[in-house]
Amino acid sequence: MAERLLIREATNGDREYLNAFVAADQKATLFHDPRWLDAVEKTYGYQCRSMIAERGGAIVGYLPLTLVSAPLLGRSLISTAFSVGGGVLGGDTIICAALADAAVEIGRRENVRYVEFRGGDAPIDGWSKKEGVYASFSKDLPADIGALKSWLPRNRRAEVKKALRIEASAEYLFSPQGDVDGFYAVFSGAVKRLGTPVMPRKFLYALKELFGEDAEISLVLRDGAPVAGLFSFWRGDRVLPYFIGGTKEAREIRAYDYLYFKLMQRAIERGVRRFDFGRSKVGSSHFNTKKYWGFEPAPLTYHVRLVSGRELPNLNPNNPKFSMVSRLWTFLPTPIANIAGPVLARNFA
Repeated sequence: MAERLLIREATNGDREYLNAFVAADQKATLFHDPRWLDAVEKTYGYQCRSMIAERGGAIVGYLPLTLVSAPLLGRSLISTAFSVGGGVLGGDTIICAALADAAVEIGRRENVRYVEFRGGDAPIDGWSKKEGVYASFSKDLPADIGALKSWLPRNRRAEVKKALRIEASAEYLFSPQGDVDGFYAVFSGAVKRLGTPVMPRKFLYALKELFGEDAEISLVLRDGAPVAGLFSFWRGDRVLPYFIGGTKEAREIRAYDYLYFKLMQRAIERGVRRFDFGRSKVGSSHFNTKKYWGFEPAPLTYHVRLVSGRELPNLNPNNPKFSMVSRLWTFLPTPIANIAGPVLARNFA
């Protein structure tokens, strides 16, 4: 007789076993790591409501969940909030369906508008797919650091060659051990120019604290002041350059290309082969940039179940509801945007 499947909410006492389960699952992402949910809870106060599936006392499935209560956009249950990934980790459709059903039940009790899984196996019934909006980019690096330049497409190789002039200049300094404040100074201005409210500085502090050496900030400095910065995560056999930003000068000196190339070099030196360029909106400038680096897009599918809501969520700048606000945001003075941005950003989980 098969052992009964038990579905329950995860507790602090599950952490050691849950960490081991996530580390062993090849489909797990950075955003399945409980530390990501801890950072969200610590920063925004949104509750972690993660679920686990057990058989015979062993964890066989996991669903990271955050109960979001956004002041402007209402309540939702998301796997995983303030990220680009998530969804069910489990060995079969029975586990996936059971965890999905449990999430919907929590959503009903908490009167959320919808439940959203940003990846993972597809639930069976009653769920809608969000497709064609995002794609991910991931590729193996060469084993030899000397082969890295030739591994790049010819046009990107030429841009990297120009970017490496940073090292020949006495004006600039590269630091792979930057600080949150230095990174936030250039990141906040960059996202404002894109018309996006910046996240709270506290979120980056929480991520750096919780992930420790698994989180890295690299900076390009000029006279001690940051010009560009990259916030990356090391996870097993891969590295994820996740947040990047810079001043207007950063583009002129190709600091973004420089930071990405230096990260690739460090990954090869550490024996890390997979370079995970993350998610981009199809057709966006970031989407095209990653293709120029020689990475091929892999379409992403999200799964959504309406609970009390009547329409599927569409929380991206291309939505006409937000496009005008996004354009106006670019004209705000940076100090004002840095105050108002974190207040608004808590709505866009």
